[in-house]
Amino acid sequence: MAIYIEKVDVLNDKKARKRFIDIQFEIYKDDKFWVPQLRMELNKLFKSGHPFYNTAQCAFYIAIKDGKDVGRIMAINNHNYNKFHNSKEGHWGFLDAIDDIKVFESLFNAAAEWCSSLGMEKFIGPFNPSTNYECGTLIKGYGEIPVLMMMYNYEYYQQHIESLGFTKAMDLLAYHMKTETQMPEIIKKIAERAEKKESITYRCVSKKRWQEEIKLMYEIYNDAWEENWGFVPMTKDEFFAMAADLKTVADEKLILFALVNGVEAGFIVCLPDFNQVLHKIPNGKLLPTGIFQVLRAPKLIDGVRVITMGVKKKYRLYGLESILYFRAHENIASYKKYKNIEMSWILEDNLNMNKPLLKMNAVPYRKYRIFQKELV
Repeated sequence: MAIYIEKVDVLNDKKARKRFIDIQFEIYKDDKFWVPQLRMELNKLFKSGHPFYNTAQCAFYIAIKDGKDVGRIMAINNHNYNKFHNSKEGHWGFLDAIDDIKVFESLFNAAAEWCSSLGMEKFIGPFNPSTNYECGTLIKGYGEIPVLMMMYNYEYYQQHIESLGFTKAMDLLAYHMKTETQMPEIIKKIAERAEKKESITYRCVSKKRWQEEIKLMYEIYNDAWEENWGFVPMTKDEFFAMAADLKTVADEKLILFALVNGVEAGFIVCLPDFNQVLHKIPNGKLLPTGIFQVLRAPKLIDGVRVITMGVKKKYRLYGLESILYFRAHENIASYKKYKNIEMSWILEDNLNMNKPLLKMNAVPYRKYRIFQKELV
């Protein structure tokens, strides 16, 4: 049967938004490892009022076969990204489709054509919708549910994407370690030696001062990450919107600042793996029954994700990374209930992050790929 591609106004049309969101629930409904996002969160992300769209232009496509919606894709012209990198890259994200190469091809053709029409020269993804959110196609580490804010997809995704001429742009790694694993002496000694200097201290965040704390994190984040591959600066509105979403699952004891002379110079964010709760809500709706799973969260969650760590460039020789790793691990272990820690995601070529994790006996157990293709 012929495949029809329909361009839909997801950001402004409620019915189109629902169709676009529903596709993932249909495709993964029989997969025991898939974790649905809450529909209320997806509805916020796919509305024109979300701050991401203040600096990006997007187009949404749905593939229809035999009268059914069988795939989707988002095409992205990220003005912030292209200005920062002085590039002409078109991005794609939110790709989900049935196991049919023709459906994949039709979706990519529509999204690529839109990017080409705007003068883009390269086509890269997946970004949902940028590297500041979920990104990458899972290519290694199937057979378990993903952790909070990490991608998941069927194995056929890689096969179809590569068969359409996409090649590797960058791989992202996820590391795992048991909470009971002891920090190596070298990490402990570096942290303790750094802390002996009167100028260096650390502290946990305070939810009572959440807005002030997020402002400090925002200043550190854009400075610490700007040299990384694929980085795109977050606007203040965008950063604060994301922080507001995460506040409900955040634990003050698991988010730490490192300070130099009383000034916040770096931070680490560890979040309880709320995916272990969302996995129990297959329809993505809190009401009428999903809320009961949320109330059981303390009993369901036994894992933590280290979601980000950053140190301002001028403080990178102070040993702050070791302090943050060491003290965060201590705080995680103090809860007793947390058995597993995932550190993700890490660029495969970021040796300053990969080497310490390997020394900590963390294991790279999942891999996600960003694909690229020239536009002609």
